[in-house]
Amino acid sequence: MLKITLVRHGETDGNKEKKYLGWTDIELNEKGILQAKIVRDKLSEEKFDLIISSPLKRAKATAEIIGNTNIIYEDNLKEINFGLFDNLSYKEIRAQYPEECEKWINNNDFTFPHGESFSRMHTRVQNFVDKIKTKEGSILVVTHSGIIRSIIAYLLNIEKEKAWHFSIDNCGITVIDITKGYAVLRALNK
Repeated sequence: MLKITLVRHGETDGNKEKKYLGWTDIELNEKGILQAKIVRDKLSEEKFDLIISSPLKRAKATAEIIGNTNIIYEDNLKEINFGLFDNLSYKEIRAQYPEECEKWINNNDFTFPHGESFSRMHTRVQNFVDKIKTKEGSILVVTHSGIIRSIIAYLLNIEKEKAWHFSIDNCGITVIDITKGYAVLRALNK
């Protein structure tokens, strides 16, 4: 059996300001650091065989607070690349890029200008999950909300477009068990 514990990074000022954060590489704020310490305490009894994290600062810092040794950084765990929309609020996107924003609203697989599409991100996630899903033991993955949603959808055989039906809190803990290729969602935002 494989137990995958997924943790979204702690809060950033961009999260607090409701900005779309993809590859913008910003630090945790004070609340985010505190959230990561709370998760560390919640997971203190867990023994992870492997800790894998997005290399972006907010995830990296969260991973280092939770389990500060032997962390593997994986580019496929970066959040979706929002391109020109990155680090902007919806209101800012609507004002600065009205035509592109309209296309985004009406297209489930919109490619963000100078960024990527949800399908492209989902393919990155599949590549990552396919590398780990046949392992045994317990793995901690520290990443971003879009990636966690995509992992859940992929492992539970849910259409990728339905991944947005899952809300992932900052430092929320999600647990998925995989036995003989069959995945079960054990916890969401625990």
